[in-house]
Amino acid sequence: MIRLSLLCCLLWAGARVQAQSDVPSLLVLDSVLRQNANSTVLEYDVVFRVKSDRTATYGYRKVTGLLNDRHEDEDRLVENFDGDTKITTFRAAVHDVFGKQTFSSRKKDIAVHRYNDQMSFYQDLWLQGVQSPCPTYPCTVTHEVEKDLNDFGLMGVSQWRPVGREQSLVSASFTAYVPLDNELLYDSNLLPDPEITVEGKERVYRWKVGRRAAQVSEAQAPPVTETLPYLRVGLANFEIDGYRGSFRDWQSFGRFIGDISAGRDELPDQLAAEVRESIAGIDDERTKIDRLYRLMQARTRYVSIQLGLGGWQPFSAEYVERNRYGDCKALSNYMGALLAEAGIESYPVLIHWSRRAPYDPKPEFAASPFNHMVLYVPSQDMYLECTSSDAPTGYLGEGKEDRNVLWITPEGGQLQRTPAPRPADNGHTRTVDLHITDKDNVGVNLSATFYGSKQEDFRSLGAHIPDRQDQIEFLHEKGFLPDISGEAYSFYSDPDRPVARVDYRTQVRNYVRRMGKRYFVPVNRYYAYSWVPEVGEDRQLPIDFTASSFVVDTVNVVLPPGYAVESGLSAEEIVYTHEVGEYRASLRKTEDGVQWIRTLKFQPTRLPATAYADYRQFFIDVSKTERIQLVVKEGQTK
Repeated sequence: MIRLSLLCCLLWAGARVQAQSDVPSLLVLDSVLRQNANSTVLEYDVVFRVKSDRTATYGYRKVTGLLNDRHEDEDRLVENFDGDTKITTFRAAVHDVFGKQTFSSRKKDIAVHRYNDQMSFYQDLWLQGVQSPCPTYPCTVTHEVEKDLNDFGLMGVSQWRPVGREQSLVSASFTAYVPLDNELLYDSNLLPDPEITVEGKERVYRWKVGRRAAQVSEAQAPPVTETLPYLRVGLANFEIDGYRGSFRDWQSFGRFIGDISAGRDELPDQLAAEVRESIAGIDDERTKIDRLYRLMQARTRYVSIQLGLGGWQPFSAEYVERNRYGDCKALSNYMGALLAEAGIESYPVLIHWSRRAPYDPKPEFAASPFNHMVLYVPSQDMYLECTSSDAPTGYLGEGKEDRNVLWITPEGGQLQRTPAPRPADNGHTRTVDLHITDKDNVGVNLSATFYGSKQEDFRSLGAHIPDRQDQIEFLHEKGFLPDISGEAYSFYSDPDRPVARVDYRTQVRNYVRRMGKRYFVPVNRYYAYSWVPEVGEDRQLPIDFTASSFVVDTVNVVLPPGYAVESGLSAEEIVYTHEVGEYRASLRKTEDGVQWIRTLKFQPTRLPATAYADYRQFFIDVSKTERIQLVVKEGQTK
């Protein structure tokens, strides 16, 4: 056993052995490529061959060394396909550290099932996958895939990321063959310029990237598309289902989206008459929009169905009216048709809906990194989220703010940016009254109003959780309520504004700790802000802080007769300021006890890695201050 361990150490130090296969050996990895790495990409070669404006082949061979069990599922091979995609090669193999093959995929190892995103009612997308067991670490996994692509222009092969975080790289390449009458358009990060040559009737684009140490995985870091080698591609000309399009610029791509939607906004005569009747006598345009938005919400429901033209072409307004449902594109098209009947212009808008867009579209490079559609009314500078059955008119919602989007105008696409949230738009004002009794219990009276993104959980309550007790349990799990046994509870969601209000009253036992004649009273036990960034003494990546909110919490501590505060009060307001926000807290005596008021503001900020210590210290200071505790003694005057 000792001799074997010594042998392995010598091999890892750089000795070379003759592998029993053509798979690159892990034994030659040096300390630089092993540092911070859970896996290493030994080879990753992609070939993308465009045959025509609507057909192509795509294939790759990827050899990954798994150094331990903390790798990012690199032992799984998963590829998607649909009616326009055929997987022609799908192989996986595993070799041990000495090059001996321990696994080779067979038909019985491969699973195929329909993709389910938990949102779509139906979509023509399937997944094919295989697990490659690594009997002992380190081992090497080889994946080989080839596909035939038809009508692939919008999605197809749109991006390539040769290496991930906590993963080193030995060698990778991306080669694209494109007919001379077309052109590959591209945007890259941390990659050299491609080598471009002409071979016969094709223009060939080759990217190569070599040896690269593993990038650490750090919280609140920018997207990998900004910190690692990354390539995004598109075709100057493409064709899908008889529609011709182009990624040459945003206007051209937007014109294509407009073309595939043309003629689908005709309203049935009866619905058109209802539109005119619903806004009769109304002169104010904003009121008309609100009336028609409510009509759409009451008349339809959101059902995601991803079919046809890669899921980009909307169902017609007549289809939505007849079936009373649609996906984001169909409902946006339907709402646009209602507005058009009222003489109000609107634009469909392509957007990526997520807490943070992984790739922010650039003015100089047209692409299709979108997964959602909303509607924009230029005369009111208003976005309409058409998939919500209860959102206030004009409320765009979390995950769609402050990002580049594509307006689909009559002239073509226009890249625009949605409004950035202001801290005051997202937050809460909350008052908690704590009535301490001489039995060590506390009566809790809570009144809170939530705004913007902070009210979204509450707004879904009425639609999805009608039972009162179920609502209480949901809010308790989310941290809004201190328990589930309250004596009184009420909830209200404002139909016209992104505002929700909750009132709650309960009794909590053993809230305070008693020692003799003294009580130790936590002031903000239920709603203390306690998050602190992880330790990062050698931070490598910038800090991408994305929160935007402003909260105000007031806690009134009402003491029993004959008790007063012995310690814990401070005459000075506590203030912490940083680029990411500001914290203020004050504690003062009142006629019945003590009042504590805290405000906490966050604002999106990008900071260099060198600022991490001060950034973390701000949250440490806030967390410590939030744990404020009073010492209350019996027999003193207030």
